[in-house]
Amino acid sequence: MEINLCPILERRQLGIKVYNFPLEALGAQGVTFIQSLFLKDVSIKPHSDICGFTKLKRLLLHDVEISGDLPGLLKNCFSLEELELIACTGVPELYVPQQLDKLRYLQITRTHVHKIDFHVTGLTHFEYKGEMTYIALHGCSKLEKVVLSSASCSFLKDNNALVHAFTAIPSISAVKELHLYSDMKAHPPVWTSQVPVQVTGPMYTFMFLRHLTCEIRIFTEEPNHHDGILQFAHYLGAAPLLEILQLHFMYCTEMGERWNGEATGEEVSSCIGGLQHLKTVYMSGFRCYPPQILLLCGILKKGTSVERVTIQPMVTVKSLLSLNLWIPEWHIRKWARCTSQRFGKAIDVLPVPTGL
Repeated sequence: MEINLCPILERRQLGIKVYNFPLEALGAQGVTFIQSLFLKDVSIKPHSDICGFTKLKRLLLHDVEISGDLPGLLKNCFSLEELELIACTGVPELYVPQQLDKLRYLQITRTHVHKIDFHVTGLTHFEYKGEMTYIALHGCSKLEKVVLSSASCSFLKDNNALVHAFTAIPSISAVKELHLYSDMKAHPPVWTSQVPVQVTGPMYTFMFLRHLTCEIRIFTEEPNHHDGILQFAHYLGAAPLLEILQLHFMYCTEMGERWNGEATGEEVSSCIGGLQHLKTVYMSGFRCYPPQILLLCGILKKGTSVERVTIQPMVTVKSLLSLNLWIPEWHIRKWARCTSQRFGKAIDVLPVPTGL
């Protein structure tokens, strides 16, 4: 069953009351038949006494106003395999103490919750996008992929998906593929404001992590001196079996043409542990800013098994076209040649398309 009505905001502007979808009607005949339910731009009042959802495998709620007890309803969804909450309201917390052993896919996006607490032994895919909050996924030892995003369009709020993933969500440590999307601000200093001084590295180990992707937007007026990404070096030691590392940078600055290639990786390599299994390194938005060079050289120094290194000067993160103007490609290629000889590793520089 799919119910997709006129957007809630548009209905309000037209003075039309948001439609209240009667969940009780699905179990009114005393027969549990519904297996997939998609609701968009409606309101619902769930509670634990509603019947008719014991066979439900797929529940997708998009732009839904929730005024009841959603966790209470989920307690009765014994067969649930896929759950999506996208841009929903009225969910202060998602605490479901009952085991949802068949749940494989869980996505919570742009839905403000203070607590996410599930018992999901079979979960393989988890996505969360929003303000970083308390997240506990009990018993999820089969995680294949986790996506965490705290990226925000607001310039007034710092986000810390990187810090949160490595220090505050131990239940995702069994994941094999991790994708992180986060912002960094230059003022106040991003790491001293977001990480306790005594914390210099991860709080737990990602023993099964093979593929790590990070997309980082950096807001600074001094890209040559903003060294927030260097804290990332401490976290690499938390993934001793890491094989693929992808880093996508976007420096939101009007001084993108200012860069300096004079830097080594000695200062960073001492902070990096492991990386004996690392084979592939890819960096986009690479402009030879000293912090970028320090991080990459530190990785090359410790990554003895690295087979392929690719750097792309272009910003691939969705951004303004102006951020890809005046790229010093020839200087980046010169640095890559020198660094390649120094570490004995081939470094490919992807060409910048003509016309930029």
